Amino acid sequence: MKSAKLPVACLLFMSPLIGEYLLGSLPASMIALLPLMMAMYGAGAILIRETVRHTGGGWAAIVLLATAYGLFEEGFVTQSLFNPNYLHLRLLDFGFLPLLGTALPWAIFVVSIHAVWSITVPIALVESAFPARRDLPWLGTLGRVLYALAFLAGCTLIAVFSYKQTPFMATPMQFGVVGALIIGLCVTAFKLPKPKAMPAKAAPHGSVLFLVSFLAGSAFMLAGRRAESEWHMSWPGVVALALGIEAVFAVFVVAKTRDGTWDEPRRFALMAGAFLVYAWIGFLTDISLHGTADLVGHSIIAAILCAALVVIGVRVEKRSVAAKNC
Repeated sequence: MKSAKLPVACLLFMSPLIGEYLLGSLPASMIALLPLMMAMYGAGAILIRETVRHTGGGWAAIVLLATAYGLFEEGFVTQSLFNPNYLHLRLLDFGFLPLLGTALPWAIFVVSIHAVWSITVPIALVESAFPARRDLPWLGTLGRVLYALAFLAGCTLIAVFSYKQTPFMATPMQFGVVGALIIGLCVTAFKLPKPKAMPAKAAPHGSVLFLVSFLAGSAFMLAGRRAESEWHMSWPGVVALALGIEAVFAVFVVAKTRDGTWDEPRRFALMAGAFLVYAWIGFLTDISLHGTADLVGHSIIAAILCAALVVIGVRVEKRSVAAKNC
C-alpha cells in the first residue's frame, strides 16, 4: 500500500480545501482549521471512496454515499438542517416547514453541495491525478479503521463547536428521520448493480461534458443564492428549480453512460466543470460572509487549486494522446 499514500494524502487535503475554502465558507485567515476539516471532510471522502472501491461499486454508489454524508454532517454534526439560528445566519427562514422542522430550499441546497463538491469532485480529481490506481483500493483494513476514528473525532469536535456557537439540539424524531434516510441511501448504494467495464458508445465530447457540468452547477448555485432575494421566487419555485436542474443533469449523465464507462479525459472534463463552479462562486460567497478583507487570501487558495486542476488536466491529455498513438 506504500504507493497509495500520496493519493490518500491528496484526497485528505483536497476535500476540505474544495468543500470549505474554495467555496469561501471558511476564510483563508482560518486556514489553521484545515486539520480539523481534514478529519471530517477528508476522512469522510476517503472512507466513501475506499468503501466503494473495495466493493466494486461505481460513481452512482459514491454519489449516494456522498449524499448520506451531507445528511449526516448537516443533520447530526452541525444540525443546520434544524437549527433556525445556526451560526446566526437564519438559514431556515425561507421555506420553513414546521411539520419537518426544516426548510426544503436550504436542505436540498446544502446536502447537494456536500454530495457534489465536498465528496464527489475531490474523489474524481484525485483519481484523475493517479489513474493507475483509479479502480483499486488505497487502504487496507487498518487504514480504514484509523480514518474512521479520525472521522468520528473530527465530527465530534465540530459538533461541540457548533453547539457552543448556537446551542441547539434537534428532536429525537428529526434525528430518526435523518438517520433513516442515511441508512436507506447506504443500503441502496450497496445494492446497485456493478458498473460494466466496456467503452461507452457515442460518448459526448469532453468540451460538452465540461459545459454541461459547469452550467448546471452554476445554475444550481445561483438558484440557491439569488432565487429568493433577487429573482423573488417563492420557496416552492426554488425547490422545483433546484430539483429540476439536478434531475436534468442526472438524466443526462445516466443516459450517456448507460452503454459503458467514459475514458479518462471525459471523466476529467465533467469533474473540471463542476470544480470551476466553486472557483468563481467562491468569490461571491467569500465577500458576502467575510467582506473584501479576505479576498487576497482567498485568491491565493483559489489560484493554487486551479493550478492543480490545470496540471492534472494537462497530464490527463498527455496520457490520452500517448495511448492513442500506441
